[in-house]
Order: sequence, then structure tokens, then C-alpha cells
Amino acid sequence: MSIISDHRFIRGVHLFNTGEYLEASDCFEDLFFEAVRDEPDFIRVFLQFSVGIHHVERGQRRPAIERINEGLMLIEAITDDRGIDLEMLGVQMETTIAQIEARVSGILWPRISGKR
Repeated sequence: MSIISDHRFIRGVHLFNTGEYLEASDCFEDLFFEAVRDEPDFIRVFLQFSVGIHHVERGQRRPAIERINEGLMLIEAITDDRGIDLEMLGVQMETTIAQIEARVSGILWPRISGKR
């Protein structure tokens, strides 16, 4: 079974896209510990981003930026995006980091989506 077909991945994406970042990170973490071959880095992208945004919500800017940057570095190494638009997600997360650093309020959080 493809990792993107796993109900935990589907639920994690849904939770992420509806702003439930801590709960999304739980789904992605479960998958991360079971991942094989090239799956760990792929799933860790989503884990790092969801944890990073959760840190922002808790007012923890430095750890948030660190987690998000780790996710961005992982995107660069992904060779199989499994139909997820990682490039767009990366661009959105880079914008998010700039907003966090500028202490912008009301950040429009990125969403995970498939390629068009």
C-alpha cells in the first residue's frame, strides 16, 4: 500500500489543512516510525511542518523556524513526491518563515495539496 493511501496520512493531511497541527503531527509521527525505504524523509516533511506551526501557535518562534527549515531541507532531497505538490508547499512554508520572523499576526497557513 502506498503511504499516501494510508488512512493516517489522509487524516493527517485533513487535520493539517483544517488547522489541527498537533493532531496532524501525531498521525505523521505514527507513519514516520513505520516508514521504510524512502518513506521516512517524505513523511518527515509533513511532521516537521505540522510541529513547526504548532510551535508558532504556542509562541515558540525559534523552534518553529528550526522545524520548518528541517522540513524545507528534506523537500530538496525528495525524489518521489507521490503526487503531492511539495514545491508549492515549500514555497508557502518559506513565506510562513518570513512572516514568523516579521512577527506578522494572522498568518495564512499553508495547505497540503496534490499536483495540478
